[in-house]
Amino acid sequence: MSQDRVVPDPLETYCTQLDHVFNRPTQREALRRYLQGLLLGTERHKTATGIANTAPGKLGSQHKAAQRLQWFLSESTWDPDQLHQARLDLMRRGSATAPSVDAVLVIDETGDRKYGTHTAHVGRQYLGSLGKVDSGIVTVHVLYDTPQAYFPLQLRPYTPAHHFPRKTNDPAFRTKPQLAVELIEAVRHDWPFRAVVADCLYGRNEVFLTSLMTAAIPFVLALPSSYAWWHEQGQPGGVEDLALRAAPTDWHPFKRTFADGTERVFWRAEVSGGPYGTGRPLRLIVVTPDPVTLPHETTEYLITNFRQSEQDTSPGRVPVTPASSLEVALLYARRPRIEQAYREVKQHLGWTHCQARSDMALRRHWSLVCAAFCFLHWWNEQPPSRERQASPRADAVHPPKWSTLLHQVRLWLEPFVWVWQAWRAYSTERPPRRLFLLLEQVGRGRPLPLYVA
Repeated sequence: MSQDRVVPDPLETYCTQLDHVFNRPTQREALRRYLQGLLLGTERHKTATGIANTAPGKLGSQHKAAQRLQWFLSESTWDPDQLHQARLDLMRRGSATAPSVDAVLVIDETGDRKYGTHTAHVGRQYLGSLGKVDSGIVTVHVLYDTPQAYFPLQLRPYTPAHHFPRKTNDPAFRTKPQLAVELIEAVRHDWPFRAVVADCLYGRNEVFLTSLMTAAIPFVLALPSSYAWWHEQGQPGGVEDLALRAAPTDWHPFKRTFADGTERVFWRAEVSGGPYGTGRPLRLIVVTPDPVTLPHETTEYLITNFRQSEQDTSPGRVPVTPASSLEVALLYARRPRIEQAYREVKQHLGWTHCQARSDMALRRHWSLVCAAFCFLHWWNEQPPSRERQASPRADAVHPPKWSTLLHQVRLWLEPFVWVWQAWRAYSTERPPRRLFLLLEQVGRGRPLPLYVA
């Protein structure tokens, strides 16, 4: 093991496959240090000073190590879109992350607090991480969810109207549903999928809905319980009204498995009326834990353009394999299963910690966070990880969660980084043999728990 080693072997191997994106040795070294900093614990914010481990504040920001990383984000010449493509090429070759016809495209948006009048994409808007309107940045993501893993394919920041000269009438302005349509169009020919899945922000948007139907893209979208349409007196005028009119025999139980492995019985019913049902382009499936009271927080109203059967000739439905109401309910269940987990892993990897103002610097930071996230799946499929998975465990049949993967990575990454830093603060000489052998082991990706209960 070289004494001037930058990162452990697994991360070095991963970064080597991304090196073609960067045309200078200094950029490649910064890539390694940046990804390593993102994967470490959150004792410090993952800013340039935090990743470089310099003093916080103005003094630390002027240190040459922090300056290099800030330059890497703000002033260097590499293209974040090329980094996205490079990591997706790696995901394509993985057994758990390879393209699959059983995958779904999940549309998700991330809203995080960010202040400043000179920062790109900042504006007062609803932020999902806070559950209220505040100053921040919203990004729209398209995730690829296979039966074994999920990861981001592409993302676009939403730019509020006040950033444009003509506000919402500006040709460059895009709403979040319009951004989602562009993202789907960018990936759908390279990544096969069963359906597009999105929440009620997109399900009630006519532009989004019309775009998917025109392109004959199968989807399962949610509607709010208040969704209604013009109707004659005495006729059902909303999705909740249709659900309340469903006969008891229309409801069918099924088990729904959540991200933590727990199961719960839900009920589903396919209802007809208004713009939904036989002979109409869309079907409406109601999913609820209580078909009597239809609780607002947990009842889902799902629309889809899947056919019910091979004999279904309703206009506007996509000519793909039909989907039963059970499959539609289970397809949508994959969205909330990963929504909260994806938000959490991004925060652990420093999604909101970037101290940058320009659009390019923000996009570069986000692309690096996505690369760090994909490293977890890539590392999990390497031979040492497979040996650990082969050990008999009660939960071995379940794919590992991101929190488990990140914890396992930190078991060898944190000892490597902190022990090397402690030794270098003490001496510039070669470490003693026993310490050197320990560093060599963790540098190869062998875990070393630092905290024992």
